[in-house]
Amino acid sequence: MRNIREKALFIIDSVFNKGAFLEEELDILRKSKISDRDFAFVREISSGVIRNRSYIDYIIEKNSSLKIKKIHKIIFIILEMGIYQMYFLDKVPNYSTINESVNLAKIYGNRGSASFVNGILRAISRKEREKVTIKDSIENLSIFYSHPKFYTEHFYKNYGEGFTKKLLKANNEIPDFVIRANTLKISREELLNKLSNEGFSGKKGLFKESLVIENPREIFNSRAFKAGYFYAQDLSSIRVSQLLNPKKNSKILDLCASPGGKTTHLSALMENTGEILACDLNKFKIKAIRENAERLGSKNIKTMVNDASIFKENFKDYFDYVLVDAPCSAIGLYRRKPDIKWNKSLEDIKTLAGVQKKILNNAGSYVKKGGAIIYSTCSLSFEENEEVVKEFLKTKDFEIDKIEGKEIFRLYPFEGCDGFSITRLIRKA
Repeated sequence: MRNIREKALFIIDSVFNKGAFLEEELDILRKSKISDRDFAFVREISSGVIRNRSYIDYIIEKNSSLKIKKIHKIIFIILEMGIYQMYFLDKVPNYSTINESVNLAKIYGNRGSASFVNGILRAISRKEREKVTIKDSIENLSIFYSHPKFYTEHFYKNYGEGFTKKLLKANNEIPDFVIRANTLKISREELLNKLSNEGFSGKKGLFKESLVIENPREIFNSRAFKAGYFYAQDLSSIRVSQLLNPKKNSKILDLCASPGGKTTHLSALMENTGEILACDLNKFKIKAIRENAERLGSKNIKTMVNDASIFKENFKDYFDYVLVDAPCSAIGLYRRKPDIKWNKSLEDIKTLAGVQKKILNNAGSYVKKGGAIIYSTCSLSFEENEEVVKEFLKTKDFEIDKIEGKEIFRLYPFEGCDGFSITRLIRKA
């Protein structure tokens, strides 16, 4: 299985050292001539190492005679992969993991590298599972649950230790595969039956129209998918459109619409009445929206290439509803995209907040008096939510329409959802 482990090694190296995205690297591998079994193994190791990076690196540091900065990057990844397999995979015997790791070290290092890898992994295999013994509570949690310190610190200081532990743990769990029944064509109950007939097991999800699929492999080749009966969409994303709650025959602007999940959901909620203008900056993303709308039978959607951060005069006072699902840090998606933990910093978040303010400010001029804006992000940060909304309300004649008694409504991974923040704003008449 050395060659398979090599593929995982290349993916982790690309993500950690070359700026690649895990999801894209796995997509490339999936399209190659690789068996389902081998792909699952590569995905497990690469995703697992990235998800548990800080904790695994802490173990290496505790057991290495060399400072970790002096260990060659590839040898270091081989160690990370070996420790992940020994700590998190039950089906792979430790002796097999050690042997395969040593073989990789011989190829990408030298005899000394192989001996170094062998010594560390054998020593770890003889010990009990390593505990994190850092006295500082925030740093301890950050290392043990493998999260950026700024993220852990934010929740620890604002929500307490118990909440923070629950959130960090949930962020490291594998998310359910959720789909939304396309009610333009089928009910949730009918879809569940049709999928069952095709061999897929599922159950009703937390929110109306949602289903959790337990064996989703090949579901995009199903007759139900090709017929446009569903769209793969997380519960939090489904909830955004439900909270906009548009009336029939309304005019809706979806300012950051790609790939079209929320757009087509709004179309279904309005039963193909009214008009929806779906915008995005990239023409290829616009193509994805059109393709999804066509498959799902959403006929009230028009598309436009548009930069949401630049004011558009002919949009002014035209729409009943505006959806701003803003470009964001995506730190609410750690469980789905663990590489975001390591490629988004606090400075990135602050930079994005500036863009978000411009987009929301423009949206405030596009909606009619009495109309509504939903401002949503797949981020749980204050900088991208509370602070953006607070700045907006200083200059625009809007008020917050509380959602379940909250000005900023949040969905958390420990509720079975992606991390989302949602605000509903009403323009005063």
